[in-house]
Amino acid sequence: MEGLAYVDAAAPARDDVFTATVGQHYPGLVRRLTAVVGDRESALDLAQETYLRAYRAWDRFDGTDARAWLYTIGLRLAFNERDRRRRWSGLLSRRAGPQAWVASEDRGLHEALGGLRREHRAALLLNAVDGYTQAEIGAMLDVPPGTVASWLSRAKAHMREVLNDA
Repeated sequence: MEGLAYVDAAAPARDDVFTATVGQHYPGLVRRLTAVVGDRESALDLAQETYLRAYRAWDRFDGTDARAWLYTIGLRLAFNERDRRRRWSGLLSRRAGPQAWVASEDRGLHEALGGLRREHRAALLLNAVDGYTQAEIGAMLDVPPGTVASWLSRAKAHMREVLNDA
């Protein structure tokens, strides 16, 4: 019975540590997920699922980089969701086109980002916006750093081409 009391007493401390460690990354995670799946509502759902999975896996977290760990979980969920949508998109009629999420002032930038392959877009955002290195991005997405370098090169070339033509 003492063991149960110990687990119950430790639960609030675990929750506090989890919240303090990963809670601050929520806004950035939602932005990245929105960029991958294309709409904020889906991104919010995916962020919630990301935090749920992270909480369940908290005991396995090595403590090194909470943001990278959280983004890895979230991006994998987002890529799976994006792939699922693509499989079904031919079967379902949609009222809004694939770029319906573009509502900001800089429409050209969002359209250029939307034209990137998902891997290229994720690598570009993680590198340019979040400051991750090629090695860190490779670890998050389970690919070699050389692959990330290639994705970044292609993404930057696409962005230059599209934005210079605009």
